[in-house]
Amino acid sequence: MDNKDRILKMLEEGKITSEEAIRLMDAMESKENTNTADTGSRQTADDRSQHHSQDSGKSSGSFSGASDVLDQFIGEFQKYVNPEKANAKYNDVKSKLENQKYASQVFSSFEKAFDSVKNSNMDSMFTTGSKNRLIETIDEDFSNISVDITNGNVVIVPTDRVTTAKFEVTSFYRKIDKKRNYFKDIICEVKNEELMIVSDIRSARVNVELQVNPAMVNRLIVSSSNGNVTIENEEFSDLTVDILNGNITLENVSGNSAFARTSRGNINVGGGGYDSLELISMVGTTNTDRLNAKDLTVSSNGSVNLSLKGETESASINSNMGSINISVPQGRALEGRISTVVGQLNYPPDINVRFMKQQDIGLKELMLVNDTDEKGLILEVGTKFGSVTLHRH
Repeated sequence: MDNKDRILKMLEEGKITSEEAIRLMDAMESKENTNTADTGSRQTADDRSQHHSQDSGKSSGSFSGASDVLDQFIGEFQKYVNPEKANAKYNDVKSKLENQKYASQVFSSFEKAFDSVKNSNMDSMFTTGSKNRLIETIDEDFSNISVDITNGNVVIVPTDRVTTAKFEVTSFYRKIDKKRNYFKDIICEVKNEELMIVSDIRSARVNVELQVNPAMVNRLIVSSSNGNVTIENEEFSDLTVDILNGNITLENVSGNSAFARTSRGNINVGGGGYDSLELISMVGTTNTDRLNAKDLTVSSNGSVNLSLKGETESASINSNMGSINISVPQGRALEGRISTVVGQLNYPPDINVRFMKQQDIGLKELMLVNDTDEKGLILEVGTKFGSVTLHRH
């Protein structure tokens, strides 16, 4: 066995590193070249080619040609990878894979890494990329609308044309009914003069925009588990919006009777007119602006900001954990009471205050008395933790 064979044998047995093997081979070749130069032997290009052919025809025990290839490969490998670190990592992985327990741990690590990448990209699928869109026109006559969306936003806007329902579904949802060219898990149809739009899809987000002629609809019912509801420039005899998690916005909406409730979200009402309006926000803020409501009821666990018009006859506002700010018309007679447990009662000097009670528990109650001949605006305002501020506009 010559010197190169010994070096390769030591490398295979792990006694030396690949970098040490390369240095030994380089030193050995340098010594051989020096001895060859001293003897003065020189070969032509043809002689070297013939000698190389003879060497390649020898038995597999000679590693002369193989070592040249190995040297070249290792030389290129050294340019990009530290040989000592690569050799150590190879031996470490090899020893672990020899034991089934370690192999299982390695594969488990790969699975956890894959799951972490998969989960981190899941939320982005709801907000990026193309979406499935579909437009459905409703030619049948109807007088009532029922919208029930489990996961998605609902927007209702007016139109003077045919009623149109637009659906936007997150991109990975692919369940299409080829016969109807429609989403399988979404219902959009008219039964017994009622337009029903239903989606119970939880794994995908279904956003709905309904364009409807206000003159066609008497009653509208909207329910949702997770999403915002926006209704603009519509008129209904009966309006109900009841959602679990999301905001409710009513902009220039009119109705004889209206009810809006959200368990977790804000309620915003701007403009419009109502005979009876009830707003409930379990966790959130209630805001109104330019609101015309004869009878107003507000229940909230958060802050309440109201701006009432002259058409308002009575308003009952209660909050558990927030302040209440009410703006009433200038010169309008007031009657009723305002109270708080922890907070302050603030009111303008022109309001006739006849009675004020303060109990040991901290309850502050202010009575509003109407001593004029005109019918006054009845206010019943109370909060437990927060101030009540009453001012004119």
